Amino acid sequence: MNPSFLALLLLGLFIFLTILGIPIGFSLGISGIVGLLLMDHSFMMIAQTFLGGVNNFAYLAIPFFVLLGTLMERAEMSNQLVDFADELVGYLPGGLAMGTIVACAIFAAISGSGPATVAAIGTVAIPEMVKRGYSKRFAVGTAAAGGILGPIIPPSIPFIIYGVVTEQSIARLFLGGLGAGLMLAFLMMVLSFIKAKMERVPLSGKGPSLRRIFQAMWRAKLGLFAPAVVLGGIYAGICTPTEAGAIGSIYLMIVGLFVTRTLSLRAIVQCFEKTGRTSAMIMFVIGAAYLPAWLMASWNLPDLGAQFILSMSKDKHVFLIFVNVLFLIIGSLLDTPAAIVILAPILHPISMKLGIDPTHFGTIVVVNFVIGYITPPFAYNLFVAKSITGMTMEEVSMAAFPFILLCLLGLILITYIPAISLFFPSLLM
Repeated sequence: MNPSFLALLLLGLFIFLTILGIPIGFSLGISGIVGLLLMDHSFMMIAQTFLGGVNNFAYLAIPFFVLLGTLMERAEMSNQLVDFADELVGYLPGGLAMGTIVACAIFAAISGSGPATVAAIGTVAIPEMVKRGYSKRFAVGTAAAGGILGPIIPPSIPFIIYGVVTEQSIARLFLGGLGAGLMLAFLMMVLSFIKAKMERVPLSGKGPSLRRIFQAMWRAKLGLFAPAVVLGGIYAGICTPTEAGAIGSIYLMIVGLFVTRTLSLRAIVQCFEKTGRTSAMIMFVIGAAYLPAWLMASWNLPDLGAQFILSMSKDKHVFLIFVNVLFLIIGSLLDTPAAIVILAPILHPISMKLGIDPTHFGTIVVVNFVIGYITPPFAYNLFVAKSITGMTMEEVSMAAFPFILLCLLGLILITYIPAISLFFPSLLM
């Protein structure tokens, strides 16, 4: 059977199963199994491919970073982070919205998860914003958009997966994401300022105060120290991302149990249970995605795809436009880990041939897919915001729409100004 025809057949099967509402992991797995059987491979090959896909030491970092975010959320440290961010910029027009973005950026440096960031920060910030005169739509859109900083600012689960799949330095990818995440956070704060002016949101009535800022920072010191423990260990070369995740988790458990006393042994066990479920889901999707990815590699489709793309244009700017359009569509329809496992091995070699820095390209890929967290119908973050507020999916989607446009602008800047993603790697590595 012709490999190209078979690839289209499996793609059609995957789309059909997804439309039926079958979870992404099972849809990918069924499509891959059908392809392997049509090629007369044994069931043993199915098991070997699945297990081979997830059998990588670097993936061990995923459950640790999921646990970090879960512990941080359960330890109720997000309140202090929001208060600290509010003291930093709360006196400005749209100050609490800007503070929410700052709090999301800080929490992102601990959790690496978009939905966890929305849940932890949004639960605190959204009611407070509404109380201070912000429209509910403004508040929800801000929290949902701020949540996409979670998978961009390190530590980042998508960057870990991308680094493993393409054999790139995870620490360097983390640094690339740091520049991109900070730039997006700045743009979101600017938009929050403009929207607050347009909607005439009342000012807080308080002026800037170094004394209050330092007091708020002192109250939030335990939460602020967590990213220093995790990221400092990685960039100082003291530990690997996996080890840093373990150290950070132990730190939060000790703080929650003996210092803030916001965690109990029962709560920690529940955090481990939630981490196990979330990590199992992520790893199952990754393993299932390796089935069609292995098939495509065995059929030499990546090389054929590379030849086809390069035959249309060898201009890297045209290639990046193609990548952005493709990934934005796929990111709104497909789970990020699966999309990275399937597409990164195809497009990464092409980017290398065109002279695109691998850290820069990895940042573009992850930012594209993460925008899908607020782009229907997939929209992880919007579902979390919906559950927090009780708004309909349509209302939450409209609330996030201005931020989606802003993220597209940010994506263009990241794509065509490589220094945004390469500044920190050039300084530290």
